[in-house]
Amino acid sequence: MQDKGIQAFSPSLLSCKLYIVIWKGESVQVLKVSTPAHLRRFIDFPYRLYQGHPYCVPPLRLDMKTQLSPARHPFYRHSSHAFFLVTYNGRDLGRMAIFHNRRHNEVYQVNVGMFGYLDMVDDVEVTSALMESARSWLKQFGVTSIQGPYNPDINGSIGILMDAYEAPPMVLMPYNYPYYKEHLENLDFSKLKDMSAYEMYASKGIPQRLIDLVGKMEERGGYTIRKVDMKRFWDEVELVKEIYNQAWAENWGALWMDDEEYTHMAKDLKLLIDPDLVYLAEMEGKIVGVSISLPNINEALAHLPNGRLFPLGLFRLLWYKRRISSLRILILGVLQPYRRFGIDAALYLRTFTNGIAKGYLTGEASWILEDNASMINALLKMGARKSKTYRIYSRSITMSESDS
Repeated sequence: MQDKGIQAFSPSLLSCKLYIVIWKGESVQVLKVSTPAHLRRFIDFPYRLYQGHPYCVPPLRLDMKTQLSPARHPFYRHSSHAFFLVTYNGRDLGRMAIFHNRRHNEVYQVNVGMFGYLDMVDDVEVTSALMESARSWLKQFGVTSIQGPYNPDINGSIGILMDAYEAPPMVLMPYNYPYYKEHLENLDFSKLKDMSAYEMYASKGIPQRLIDLVGKMEERGGYTIRKVDMKRFWDEVELVKEIYNQAWAENWGALWMDDEEYTHMAKDLKLLIDPDLVYLAEMEGKIVGVSISLPNINEALAHLPNGRLFPLGLFRLLWYKRRISSLRILILGVLQPYRRFGIDAALYLRTFTNGIAKGYLTGEASWILEDNASMINALLKMGARKSKTYRIYSRSITMSESDS
């Protein structure tokens, strides 16, 4: 099927660096990123697209350079990739990364392509050009479908924001214009999986039912909960590694991380962690649960609209970092054999209590899979409310379509 608005497309996409589509009767280039200059444009595009936006919080450019660098980010050791830019008369109109994630395909016994870092002007033909480029590039792998966004995989920032556009995103969560979902659905993408964010408020106080539940469970004894020891950070990281890989193994789309990926993530989180908001649960002489909440650094990053730390960005970041009033519950997991002891509730209570004591006014648990009934019920009982929805989209690729 030929997408509306695309009258011509270069058949030699795999061998060329510059491709031509016809957009509104004019020749538009789809550029495969292949030089440092191209990559700078790829990174720069969303800063210009969202310039002056009251809710979008741009990431640091240094972080983006790392995420998009095969030499710096361990993700690329098991994934092939291509980055595309749509440009017209010297003006970039859109960008997208496309991945063939071998680890995901091996674990789930599938052959899918994945897209990410999707940003574009409000014209579905631009989005169509990006998707045509992706499908042509993916022909070499014989994939059956394309899904996303993943930035760059399930362990990163994922999904299209579907609602709550008048609220800024929490740390390490995405934001996009409302038309993103409209473009994808117009191009025959459909829902693959939804995730949600749940918000809690200090003004409501600590739910008495949570206090009572934890009190009853702790009377039975058997487990202890302690804060992370930052002086032994890397030893603590090793203890948490097993929890992270095992406790989430049963979740939809879960991918274990090897040592290099895990170390990479830990280094990033170390810069954001408040040790008063990170807890480890111990039972029978081993770590059986972990909770990690992060101060919402986006409140400070909002004052760096160009994403640059220098020359003045670093001072602004440090100044506004002291005024952060919200946090995100990033990770909370308990090993399967120990879930009946109420450890998860105890971890929530510690986070809630210390968060309020430290002056945080709101907290967000994200992201939560739409079919994670036990987690959703627990959050609702604590007085949380669903505040945002994120969606992973998918579209099949038939043989006739990919060979056209």
